[in-house]
Amino acid sequence: MEPHPLMYDTKLRGRVILAVQRAIVATFNHGDWQELGYEIGHHDYIARHDRLLRSLHWGDEDYGGCVFQFLNFLAQQDPSALYQVGTHEKVKQHMAQNALDVLADMGLSDEHVPPLTPTALSAKDVVRRALNDADSLLRSNGATSAIDRLHTALHGYLRSVCAESGIHVVENASITVLFKSLRTNHPALKNLGTQEAEVGRIITAFSTVVDALNTIRNHASVAHPNDALLDEAEALLTLNAVRTLFNYLVRKLG
Repeated sequence: MEPHPLMYDTKLRGRVILAVQRAIVATFNHGDWQELGYEIGHHDYIARHDRLLRSLHWGDEDYGGCVFQFLNFLAQQDPSALYQVGTHEKVKQHMAQNALDVLADMGLSDEHVPPLTPTALSAKDVVRRALNDADSLLRSNGATSAIDRLHTALHGYLRSVCAESGIHVVENASITVLFKSLRTNHPALKNLGTQEAEVGRIITAFSTVVDALNTIRNHASVAHPNDALLDEAEALLTLNAVRTLFNYLVRKLG
């Protein structure tokens, strides 16, 4: 049986423990502990702990430390159970609002496309800040609020890559013109591997995504005082499509 990732990835384990601890302290009641204990097979540890439930009941200051003790016990003895705690409805909901990146790294986020790491980009600081802003807005205000900043990040990134690659574009080139110029002229995009024709069709389809992003940003996002904003589900679809393109370009172009 393959070891659970939390067994050997100490960095991830630490981030998971911290995020889960905060979620439990913020949301759990006595009944939640009882339910969780039976679900993960560690009810005896919870019931026999000399301070955990008592500290919760009396609102004692050591409650958070007791939660850490429990999670560290799981990390050492049963990492799969620690992972299972992350699937608890209250824990997952809290993490979705406050630690979405950890939830995604655990494979528990509804967002199937991972956030792009800003430091992987060779671009101006404005691109990095826009990416950070987009992820922050996604966590705090939802996908619709993040569209403008992701548009800014992609626009700045495409302009930067064109400049670094010697691809000439007009000074105020739109995001659609930049992507077309990059797709047509960048040497790395002239070799698409063994299924070149099919991959080329996929990349061409992303031209439609970029064009649609431009329209959505101008007419259905908070970038301008629009009356009708994009609904959350469609906004998340848009963000994930752009993230997919971002991740591909960064990996392909180096």
